[in-house]
Amino acid sequence: MRKFLAGISLITVLIVLLYSYLVWKNNASVTALERTEIEATLENSIQWLEKNRDSVLDIGNPMLWYMVQQAADISGDQRLQRLFANYEQRYLKNRSINLWRPLFYPGSWVGVRFEDISDFPYYNWHFIYASLCDRDLEKVPEIAIQNNPDFCDRHPLRPACVTHQLMGIRLLQRSECGNPAQLDNTVGQLQQRIHRQLLLDPRVVDVYMQRVLMLVESGGGDLIKSIWIRNLVDAQQSDGGWSSFDPLVPLGGDRYFGFGPRIFAVKTPHSDFHMTAQGVLLFSLLTSR
Repeated sequence: MRKFLAGISLITVLIVLLYSYLVWKNNASVTALERTEIEATLENSIQWLEKNRDSVLDIGNPMLWYMVQQAADISGDQRLQRLFANYEQRYLKNRSINLWRPLFYPGSWVGVRFEDISDFPYYNWHFIYASLCDRDLEKVPEIAIQNNPDFCDRHPLRPACVTHQLMGIRLLQRSECGNPAQLDNTVGQLQQRIHRQLLLDPRVVDVYMQRVLMLVESGGGDLIKSIWIRNLVDAQQSDGGWSSFDPLVPLGGDRYFGFGPRIFAVKTPHSDFHMTAQGVLLFSLLTSR
């Protein structure tokens, strides 16, 4: 029993030391990236989308495609514009009752009842309500509570809760839905929460990209450390995409021990659309600045 407890104690100490080192490294002072590095990172990520056009078009996730649409508008890149046009043709043009149309076409309307979306993830309820500024959906307690800046305190095990909430609040601002001063205040509070998360969570996984993206997109770029952008540039795969797995220790072959979306994992890093779509929007925003 003593050996077992000693082993547990040793493992705990090693984990604490590793975490402390990674947090220190994640907050180190580095020089800001050159514009050419930002532009090259964006170019590589667009090329990844081009090379994987067929497979990403099979992924209908509307929020990811909204990011591609925004990146195309911001960057003016014709490849992104054509890619979004392909998505639009497949998922939107011939589906007039698609519940997500208002996300892509502000001011359009689709009638939605909560019963129609009750099996969606909780954050999608908020996105649809915010895109429509639907007063009936606003009365649904599970949706209305997501306007509260403290909403994510109730869900500490949801790593992306705050970023998802900020996306919804930003859609409310786009729809001019709600009290502008109150929405601005909520954005400010959520930006500070995301900033604290970035200070303390060194895992360069999907949520890391999402946190940096939402700070930039919501006007909180001054809160971002140069090291966080550097980490994302360094995490870009050789094929131009990003993997939602953060490798730490090579185990032989292509396998690594590292961070998954929620916990440690052993796997091979592979670029995925979920993280890469966010990267394309982030680096489009950074390039435009």
